[in-house]
Amino acid sequence: MARLFDDSSLATAAHILTKGPVARADIARSLELSPATLTRLVRPLLSRSLVHETSSGMSPTGMGRPTQLLEVPADEHSFVGINLTGSDIHVVHTNTHAEILDALTQPIPSTDVSQCAAEIRHLISTVAPGATAAAISLGGRVDGTVVRSSRFLGWDNIDLARELDLTIPLTVINDVSGLTMLELWFGLGRNCEDFLIITVGAGIGHGMVHGLRAVRSPLRGLGMTAHIPLAGAHGVCQYGHIGCANGALTVPAVISRARSGRAIVDDDGRPASADELIALAQDGDQASQRAIREFATNLAVYVQTVASAALVRDVVLDGEGVCLLETPWADNFQRELTSFSRPDDPHIRVHQRSGSFDRWAQGAATAAIVQWLVDSTLAQ
Repeated sequence: MARLFDDSSLATAAHILTKGPVARADIARSLELSPATLTRLVRPLLSRSLVHETSSGMSPTGMGRPTQLLEVPADEHSFVGINLTGSDIHVVHTNTHAEILDALTQPIPSTDVSQCAAEIRHLISTVAPGATAAAISLGGRVDGTVVRSSRFLGWDNIDLARELDLTIPLTVINDVSGLTMLELWFGLGRNCEDFLIITVGAGIGHGMVHGLRAVRSPLRGLGMTAHIPLAGAHGVCQYGHIGCANGALTVPAVISRARSGRAIVDDDGRPASADELIALAQDGDQASQRAIREFATNLAVYVQTVASAALVRDVVLDGEGVCLLETPWADNFQRELTSFSRPDDPHIRVHQRSGSFDRWAQGAATAAIVQWLVDSTLAQ
């Protein structure tokens, strides 16, 4: 039996949130609870209005007679999720099911903490003035509400809760951990108990889910697979490694390889972005086409390596770099996914996401929702 929490009260509330509207019989069956135990667990959730009974209807399984269904209402609470990059602040306002109600992106005024905090407070009051709780995600190591280190922002040991001084609860989370929570609670995790999420963008990151539990480690936020060697890869990372994931897969690395090839005859500093890389490839630029093709091959090797080490076959791909896979010059990706597998190995199933920054912010909002659910369920 896999469930989101060991605690039966939390497991019940989480199951209703992620599967609802759902019949009591289905909850009891999924969580292996007796009807009497489930009734005892649901009663305080109903009394606190955390969970509502809907009008009679069929359960999502379609089995049995019409019955009262339980759900966590979507619109009685709302949440704000914020993703910080080195250049922008991405904000989403969501309901309790992490569905985006509103979104806004604003250039970061400065990486100065006080200026950034002032802008975040302003954006929260603008986009989600009545939010129940907020969460911030960013690249780097996070400990509670303290950012221990973030190379993208140049922050070390910054307590964001103290800097922001919000009147609503605040959660701070590593950005890949936030995306992992989004997939676990409201994405692939609804149908799959074991999977990886791999993000490709300014950096390389991954999150692991086993038995509906996100794997927690003191090494979170360190990008532990960012510098693993990739068979056949070239490129040099910031530490001088040749052929590691960071030097082969990050968007800056791929752009740099195309730019260096073009510079031999046309040193115009292009491409400067992933969009420009794709545009040049569409115009017939062979260096850009080759850079994308190499990216697809190297990403397939990376996915195989990390998925095999994690003992999973389902992989979610996200991050701004996934747009390169949608081009004709990345049509080798699926084929290369089996380049180091045995003939009888189960195939890797890749679930590609949009790579939008709204999703990073949506992952932060999910962290706020989960913390609210925990606090509300355990409240006396």
